[in-house]
Amino acid sequence: MESIVKSKFNIFENRDFMLLVIGRIVSNIGNSLHNAAVAWYIMSLVGEKSAGTFMGIFGMCSLIPFIIFGPISGVFVDKIDRKKIIVGTDFIRGGLILLLAILAYLDVLNLWILFTITAISAFFATFFNPAVSATIPNIVEEKDLNRANSLDGMSLQLSWIVGVAISGFLYYWIGILGIFILNGVSFIISGISETFINIPPIKTNMDDANKNEWSFWKEFKEGIIFLKGQKAIVILLGFAIIINFLFNPLFQIVFPKTVKFTLNLTARENGILGSVFPIGAIIGMFILSILPSREKYYMFMINGIIANGLIIILFGVPLIFLKFSLISSFGVYIIFLFLILILGVVNALVNVPLNTTFQKVVPDEFRGRFFGIVNTLSQGIVPLGLAVIGYISDKLATSTIFMFSGAIILLLGVFMFFIPELREF
Repeated sequence: MESIVKSKFNIFENRDFMLLVIGRIVSNIGNSLHNAAVAWYIMSLVGEKSAGTFMGIFGMCSLIPFIIFGPISGVFVDKIDRKKIIVGTDFIRGGLILLLAILAYLDVLNLWILFTITAISAFFATFFNPAVSATIPNIVEEKDLNRANSLDGMSLQLSWIVGVAISGFLYYWIGILGIFILNGVSFIISGISETFINIPPIKTNMDDANKNEWSFWKEFKEGIIFLKGQKAIVILLGFAIIINFLFNPLFQIVFPKTVKFTLNLTARENGILGSVFPIGAIIGMFILSILPSREKYYMFMINGIIANGLIIILFGVPLIFLKFSLISSFGVYIIFLFLILILGVVNALVNVPLNTTFQKVVPDEFRGRFFGIVNTLSQGIVPLGLAVIGYISDKLATSTIFMFSGAIILLLGVFMFFIPELREF
């Protein structure tokens, strides 16, 4: 017990890690506030019949840059000063969001300008995300890595709770203009915090001569070859592609539409609903932080995916009861709060150990490329999912979408039991 307490204390004493976490908390509050408010802003502009389609376009603009530039960004993360990438991309994204505020103030902002600037901001995020994932193992001792990832994850989820929970209230008080200003300033504050981080130089196996002959495409190809040699990871990514196709659009499109148009509730209730998932995730990460470290997390992953499917199916049940007036809208809302809380716990028990495993097994000189490629492959299907499910949500009952999506995820989890390669995790 004493060693565990000491290890936790060492993490909090780690100045560089805490500066990174603080910066991420501030920017994540602004970003979660921004995303929740923009979703409500879009629904208010276009109405119920087109809301799913336009929210899908917004989501696609946030994710398509990850597909196109994700693997490329990883190469730069492995070769360029990661601190410059982290700080620079935060400042640039802050400037872009403040540009949205200026356009809104001048009353010249429209949805297509919003979508364009969203895509540009996402482009810079493709460099920021793998840089952070690759940096954490450089500033935290390996024995503290799982707890550091849990703390980082908990802080991000907590900031997401704050941002989403207050988004509905702030949207009515200060409008979309005020939301843009808060988000832009949050990125600037994050960048300032990160300027004080000391990040060790990247470790590579190249000699000085080879460093001067760096070839972008050679490094990119080496990253692909490394990933192809990891059979278990490739199989897992295949499942992740299918799951992300179904899972992400539920939170970005189906839930907000259900709250506004089916339950006839406001942005305030939507904000509270959105904040419950991170609360569950924090609970799950806290559980992981006090559990002894494991060599493998195979059963966590499989059981978590099956549980995800079951919970998503259950979201559709109260909506059927509502259709036949067997339950009130408020009753459905309360059930949703409970189910989303459990869903957050389950997701944390899958995602944090998996990320820790990747950080441990991937050499430092490949880490940026690895996370860039993995992010691209796992998130690459999401824009298509947003487009397809966004369109379907304008045509079908949301209860049908929940139950069908959950059933597919559940069956995938069961199938994963029979793949021996996944036991490497």
